[in-house]
Amino acid sequence: MTNPLIKKRSRTDLKSKFLNELVIDCLTFRLNEAESLAYIKLRFGEPISLGSYKRRRIIVNSDTSIQKWLNYFTRIGFVKHHKEIIDNARVLLADSNRRLIMETSQEVRNEDRIFKLKADIRESLLLLSELGLGTPIIAEIRAKLAKKEEAQSQNAQVVP
Repeated sequence: MTNPLIKKRSRTDLKSKFLNELVIDCLTFRLNEAESLAYIKLRFGEPISLGSYKRRRIIVNSDTSIQKWLNYFTRIGFVKHHKEIIDNARVLLADSNRRLIMETSQEVRNEDRIFKLKADIRESLLLLSELGLGTPIIAEIRAKLAKKEEAQSQNAQVVP
């Protein structure tokens, strides 16, 4: 059985994060205060006070908040892009292999086309090999970012 206090706190944290995201939207869309409050009421389902909006705006505009977002986006964006490239290279390799099998199984073989397909397959294999070697590099970047974030959080705890 779960503790109801933990569950309630989680919902409160989620609501707070959602409100912060809505305030970020307001800043991104350059809404004035009245437009921001109307937007938040529409998306959040209930109004918030002008003071609450201003406090959240200060928090999400802080250097720490911006740095956290940038670190998150950089890590996730880079890894996502790397994965997409690998997936596309695999699709190209599978297509070239399928076409090579079709060409080599024909009675009258087109040796020029077979040669080009083999070259294409070699290039795809080389690319996938290079991308596979990039994975340890990604892991190293993630480790460095985690270490830096840990150091920043320790510095923030030391400073009263």
